[in-house]
Amino acid sequence: MVAPLALVALLVAGCTASKVPDDAEVTVSGRLTRADGAPAAGVSVVLYKEPDAAEVVGGVLATVTSLGLLCLARAVEVCKGARKAKTDSTGTYMFRLTGRDTQGTFGTASTMALSAQLPGETAGRPAVHARFKIQRTELAVPTLAFWEPADLAVRPDPSKVSVRWADRPTQQGRKSPQYTATAITDDEAGDVVWVAEGVRPGQALDARAIGDLRGYLYVTATAEIEDNGTKYTTRQDSQRVRLVGALGPPRSRDEECAVADQRGRATPLVPCSLTDGAYGQSYRHQGCQETGPSGAPPTPPATRSARACRSNTFLQVDLGARRPVAAVFAHGLSVSSPVVIETSDDGTTWSPRAEARRVRFLKVTLPTGTSARYVRLSQQSGQEITELNELAVWS
Repeated sequence: MVAPLALVALLVAGCTASKVPDDAEVTVSGRLTRADGAPAAGVSVVLYKEPDAAEVVGGVLATVTSLGLLCLARAVEVCKGARKAKTDSTGTYMFRLTGRDTQGTFGTASTMALSAQLPGETAGRPAVHARFKIQRTELAVPTLAFWEPADLAVRPDPSKVSVRWADRPTQQGRKSPQYTATAITDDEAGDVVWVAEGVRPGQALDARAIGDLRGYLYVTATAEIEDNGTKYTTRQDSQRVRLVGALGPPRSRDEECAVADQRGRATPLVPCSLTDGAYGQSYRHQGCQETGPSGAPPTPPATRSARACRSNTFLQVDLGARRPVAAVFAHGLSVSSPVVIETSDDGTTWSPRAEARRVRFLKVTLPTGTSARYVRLSQQSGQEITELNELAVWS
């Protein structure tokens, strides 16, 4: 077992040391424009420090891609320390902070994140984001332009979802952006249902990825640029367009499901959050707590390596009867190694059907003619499935 300090040392190894003195006054400034190049005046901008590896070990929540917009909308604990500013008539913003504010554990240069969203009455407004490290006391962020493609169109049918827009012009000397399509629910939470990376204008998504969703879709253009010695990762989120799935629900909708307990046995999840068509919360994890002597409280949890605890090492769906199984879609999956899909007719004898790489939104096609009552997802490594929001089985 790696000692805590040794683990922290391993995690921060290779991190960039900060070149900014702790007590130095630092300014971060930049300019926002609308899609037509006009100044984006009166726009709120948020700047925050992403937690570094050692801070995550210490219990700080890792940054999610939507954290910037969350911090713009309301004050929550994870946004503590975030700074807000508003652009002037020329679209210019400025932040003042200290060198210490730009650093993580052990004097490393933290990754800073900046987000802004056009004002309006709806939540589906275009947004821009930038990530960078601050290594000088005066940093001028390159101009960030909102992206609002007027021709963005989404057309779903029972087999595919076509997504079209005009390819964004590439600035001279810069690489073409990488595009991502994101489908979300239409409630206030805007939970992510599916993310398709590396899409191109006119490309179609598998209709099973969204099923019977009533929500929205937006496209993100991500680019890597370097300006005056500083590297930036920029993201431009388009406006949201309405998306109503034309396929209907998966065969697994509202069926029973189970998770591995500490002995590796299937324990029912009641109610089953993996098949309910909601995407905002991961499944309920099983503990690895040993039972103490009769009448005594449970003993403190031991490490997985010490007791070979097998909690949460697989999740499975019961289709109620033997049925055709064509594909499995995992929504909001977090694992440390490639995954394995297995099927069973009795819940005891399992047959491996497919393997797939580790991605957060996963589509696995099973061999033609596959039928089963039970469908199980696990990792090749046998480790715990950290997170899974929805497991959809399609016939």
